[in-house]
Amino acid sequence: MQKLEMLIKTVDAHYNSLHLIECLYLSCSLLNIARGTCNMMIVNESKNFRNKITIEYERAIMTGTIQVKNDFFKSLQKQLSIKNERPARLELMINDKLNINKNGILFLDKQLVSDINEYKFFIPLL
Repeated sequence: MQKLEMLIKTVDAHYNSLHLIECLYLSCSLLNIARGTCNMMIVNESKNFRNKITIEYERAIMTGTIQVKNDFFKSLQKQLSIKNERPARLELMINDKLNINKNGILFLDKQLVSDINEYKFFIPLL
């Protein structure tokens, strides 16, 4: 299992009327992988999404989806909308081990799709 650490740079709320999907899009910068970015879609538990992340092999770009409890989804939008000097953080524990050298460079020979086993949000309050 591998931990991915990231800072949440921006958050956008989206609603798709055709598919009735309300979600939050997080744009994140990776902390433990050099020059990496991650775009995460957060949805509530009533939607049929898996907790997974896709890592491109030619560049350190990741995209993923996290399904959270309905109550947490509602509170997360409010918590992330509060301006703070420190950015919120997100940690993901994924199923696959990543090949990262001592300089934080990620090496893959093909695209990787991995399950997210656990996630943690760290949101500054003061």
